[in-house]
Amino acid sequence: MSQPLDRTKRIKELGPLDRELGEFWVENPFLMPQMGENLSAYETNCLFMNRGDLKFVDGSFSSNVNLDSDSRSAVPADFNRDGKVDLLVGSVGGGPLRLFRNQLPTRSWLGVRLRGSDSNASGIGARLVFHVNDRKIYRDVFPANGFFGTAPSELLVGLGEAAVIEKIEIRWPSGHVSEIDSVTPNRWVEIFEDDREPSEITLQVNCSSTAKEPMTLDGKGAHPTCHQGFRRTGRIQIASTTTNPSVLSLLTRTSIWPSSSTLY
Repeated sequence: MSQPLDRTKRIKELGPLDRELGEFWVENPFLMPQMGENLSAYETNCLFMNRGDLKFVDGSFSSNVNLDSDSRSAVPADFNRDGKVDLLVGSVGGGPLRLFRNQLPTRSWLGVRLRGSDSNASGIGARLVFHVNDRKIYRDVFPANGFFGTAPSELLVGLGEAAVIEKIEIRWPSGHVSEIDSVTPNRWVEIFEDDREPSEITLQVNCSSTAKEPMTLDGKGAHPTCHQGFRRTGRIQIASTTTNPSVLSLLTRTSIWPSSSTLY
């Protein structure tokens, strides 16, 4: 017979341990992060970057994502709305959430958020077809679900060197089909199922400290500030100015990605 999960249960050592050999006992594994312990054996994270020719480059070290704090969840998303995929990483082995801001150069791109009416509010299940330079790019709206992390229900599409998107076709879950002609790239837009005019999404980013004492990365005691790169620790608040505002607040230490290549 199964029993309810008791996360507060402690189980004492069942016998003597040889601690010189590295043996240890944890009375409650749910308390390990509070104890500063983890079971990762200090394996580092890996990041592989798509070259675009069915080959990948190991960018783990150069991107600074090779943490050894037992990372279990990763959410890729464009957090600062600059057309680049950033990476939010959560780790079991202690420490804060880490937001890695992508600073790689980009070419043309378009970010899309759907607003359904007859379909679900986020347009999950919709298929978008982007007509660009005599080719079609297909994307489906299905937020990626990982361990302890879910990506937002939106799309970020790389467009190569395209100066304009000839047409966007949206096939909604309800069966309705929307078409939008001559779309300007390099911005975020919100598209509505009721065929009203798409609206551009702009965001305001504010950084401020939430600690009682000054937090620094340089040890000089200066309060964190918001500037190019978000290099200091602090609270990042991202609020949409559209009719459907969303707020993201994270206590985070951000890191910088290299600027020697391109994602698309």
